Amino acid sequence: MRQWTRGLAAGLIVFILMVVSVSALAAPPIRIGSKNYTEQLILGELMLQALEAAGYSVQNRLSLGGSAVVRQALEVGEIDVYAEYTGTALLVHFSGYGLDVPREVMSSPAESFQFVQEVDRERNDLHWLCPADANNTYAIAVRRHWAEEHGIFSVADLAAYVNGGGRVVFASNTEFIDRPDGLIAFEETYGFSIPRGDVIVLGQGSYGTAQALANGANGVNAAMVFGTDGTIAAYDLVVLEDPLGAMPIYQPAPVVRGELLQAEPGVQDVLCQIFSHLDGQTLSALNAEVDVYGRRPADVAAEFLRQIGVAR
Repeated sequence: MRQWTRGLAAGLIVFILMVVSVSALAAPPIRIGSKNYTEQLILGELMLQALEAAGYSVQNRLSLGGSAVVRQALEVGEIDVYAEYTGTALLVHFSGYGLDVPREVMSSPAESFQFVQEVDRERNDLHWLCPADANNTYAIAVRRHWAEEHGIFSVADLAAYVNGGGRVVFASNTEFIDRPDGLIAFEETYGFSIPRGDVIVLGQGSYGTAQALANGANGVNAAMVFGTDGTIAAYDLVVLEDPLGAMPIYQPAPVVRGELLQAEPGVQDVLCQIFSHLDGQTLSALNAEVDVYGRRPADVAAEFLRQIGVAR
């Protein structure tokens, strides 16, 4: 009798292991997306490699396109997670919701995050997790010697220069010109306008605009950058202060479909372990490894994950 019982127990264990194995094999891969510029590629690789190291099946959907493209992919279920910025949600993704977002919310990291977290969870079953302690806001940069020559250290100074007849040849990516939280927001807040004929649109993201500024290509004397760009220090650029708060806070955080969190709740712990190690200085350093020193985002991410003990 005992032998029969032991045999039955062993058979049940084998059966359970088979069921678990089949279930794991049947689980669809977690599809990680990203936008198509340096920091997004690094964040995407960090999530992709960390989840894979934790034993999850993953699918690389990085570099899908701009903000609207990647957000739509998440909403319709073509991807399961990507890193988004709070300011982008407030001013772009939520722009059609008819929400009244007070300026004090947009200027507060904690309030911005709570706001987007609640709205996306209730409306879209999308979940914002553990933001990084960083602000990758849009910014305007100039060369240091040009700033010192003309006394321009804030956007207010730049506005006075333009309104006084000074010419600005501005390097930008496409989104910064088209989005309401881009150049338009700076112009409306500070009361100036750069003729669009003096705007050079580059497709290489903020690396291309910073490089054009550093080189003075085509007369460029100002450019859009992101707050955590590695090129700022490398090229000795001056980021103009924004005393009136034209730009909201842009904290990066993983945004995950509710279906994934319900099926795989452990995903949250893996992602939060990564983002808890990210701040503005760290992101700038990681971005510089790619944009300044020419390394691959995948290699930079792998090295960082080893440093924080997430992967070997």
